[in-house]
Parts: sequence; structure tokens; C-alpha cells
Amino acid sequence: MILNTGLGFLLVAFASALLLLMAGDLSYWARRIWRVQRQHRRWLRKPSFSLSLSLREIRRPGPFRVEPWEIRDFLVGLQLALSLEEGLAGALHQMAEQFAGRGVFGQRLMAHVQSKAAISPEEVLKGLAEDFHSEQLREARTRLTLAREGGMSYVEAMALSVEAIEHEIRAKVGQEINRAPDMLIIPMGVGVFFPALSLGLYPLVGRLISSLSG
Repeated sequence: MILNTGLGFLLVAFASALLLLMAGDLSYWARRIWRVQRQHRRWLRKPSFSLSLSLREIRRPGPFRVEPWEIRDFLVGLQLALSLEEGLAGALHQMAEQFAGRGVFGQRLMAHVQSKAAISPEEVLKGLAEDFHSEQLREARTRLTLAREGGMSYVEAMALSVEAIEHEIRAKVGQEINRAPDMLIIPMGVGVFFPALSLGLYPLVGRLISSLSG
């Protein structure tokens, strides 16, 4: 009886460990799916969905967190506004209005535009880069400064920044795709082979226990 109880306890312990491993992987993929869905469905980006996240981010002293695709959307929109012959300050005001309901990034963008755009528009990107520790925004600000000094237009500068960040996003997605099989090996091994092995050994263990009891 004691041996049967011990065997049952071991099986329960292994099953619990299996559930913990699977829960970690499911949580990771659930976050990935949520980010993709928010990117392609505007109604998921409404303030009602991002309010709790925004409040958590606002309470942080910094740096704030932003997804690469949000920076890409901002730079693409800025490039489009500049191509419509908007000045840099006007284009930044337009982007601040468009991003007003998009979480902490929109809030910080609006704050920097209101305080800096009229004096030095490039400082808006500098402030955002410092808030989010974003190398992409730092490079975009540098390109805008070089464009103001001559050599290229603002539209060309933004086109280079958009191309660079899209290349980074594609590289990151490729790395995650290549890493996915390695992340699934352990859960699949534990979830498939260990239960089969346990079921196969259970009769042998039962006979051993019966022999020892006899």
C-alpha cells in the first residue's frame, strides 16, 4: 500500500511538472498572438484595451517599453505626412493626433510635441529615444538633423529609417521562427514520450510491487 501511494505521488509530481512547462510555453505564444492581433485589428488598440497597460507604464520611472512595429508605424506615418509637404513640426503634430489613443507611446509623443515641436522638431525624436531607449529613433533623429543641414530631404531621411527598422523586424521574426522548434522540443518530449513511457512501465512496476508485497 505504501509503495502504491509513493508511485501515485511520483506520477502526480511528473504530471504537475509537465503542466508547468506547457503553461510557460502557452503563455509565451499567447503574448505573441496578442501582439500580432493588436497590430492588425484597430479595435484592440482602443483606450479601453490599453488603459491598464498605460497606467502601469506611466507609474514606471522609465525607460518605457515600445514594440518595434509601433516605432515603424510612427516613422511610416511621419514619412507620409512629410511627403504631403507638411513641415516637420506640422507632421509631428499630425502624428501626435493619430497616436493619441495608442498607449504610453502616444502619450509621450504628445507631451514632447507640445513642449518641443515649435522650438526644435528634431528634439521630439530625441526625447522619445531617451524615453524608450530606442536606437531606431536616435538614428531617425540624426538623419533628420543631417537632412536639415543639407544633402537629403526629410522624406528621404525617413525612408532610410523605415527601411532600417523593417529590416530589423524581419531579422527578429526570422530568429524567433528558427528558435520555435528548439523551444517546443522539451514540452513535446515530456508531453508525448514520458506519458507513453510511464504507461509502458506501469504494469512492470505493479508486478514488482506485488512481488515485493508477497
